[in-house]
Amino acid sequence: MKKLQSTDHVLTRNGIPVESLDVIYASESVIELFNDGFQLEEGEAFTRMTDLPMHQQARYLEALNS
Repeated sequence: MKKLQSTDHVLTRNGIPVESLDVIYASESVIELFNDGFQLEEGEAFTRMTDLPMHQQARYLEALNS
């Protein structure tokens, strides 16, 4: 069984994930994106998986473990 890690992030807009459930960024990947010129739009943030609401965490866990 896979678990969510605090070092993994998802792109959110106003607190809601905006990409499919299989798109998860390691901390290093987030840093690389910004180093390559990635810019967040208004209301966007990279949110730690463990900081997501429990119902969203459950959706990611279900997708990871299926």
